[in-house]
This record gives sequence, structure tokens and C-alpha cells, in this order.
Amino acid sequence: MGNIFDSLKQIGQLKQQAAQFERLLRSKTVEVSSPKGEIKLVVNGKMELISVDISPDILKPENKGYLEKLFRNTFASAQKEIEKIISSEMKSTLGF
Repeated sequence: MGNIFDSLKQIGQLKQQAAQFERLLRSKTVEVSSPKGEIKLVVNGKMELISVDISPDILKPENKGYLEKLFRNTFASAQKEIEKIISSEMKSTLGF
């Protein structure tokens, strides 16, 4: 019977650690710019897009395809930075 209560206690501790880690990730942000600085993105550790800044110079209908590709590539760069943060935080906080 003691094992069940020990297991429940461990589950509660894991939930608490997970919630703490989620708060930590939400507080971490990265700002990434496209190579020429036309797009700037701020993304948090949960990979939520916080802000987008697009240079007015590229906001032309003929730049639609370029802008879409630039946005995707810039967001992919932000994701890689966040993955590095997550990995580092998991190592230091959770011991993985």
C-alpha cells in the first residue's frame, strides 16, 4: 500500500516539475532576424510567436512569395534557438 502512495507522491512531484519547467520556457525568449533584417521575430520557449516586425520595404504584392519563404526560414531559425534553450534548461533543471 505504501508503494501506491509513494507513486502518487512522485507523480505529484513530476507534475509540479513539469509546470515549473513550462513557466520557465514561457519566460525565455529569442529574437531572430532574417539575414538582411527584413523580418524580426520574437518567440518564447514554448515556440509561441510573441511578435513580428516586417520591414515596410518588402510589403509589396510582388514580394508575397519571397516574404512567405523569408518568414518560414526566419521562424525555423527561431525554433532551432529555442531547441537549444530547451536542451540546456532540461540538462540544468531536470538533470537530463
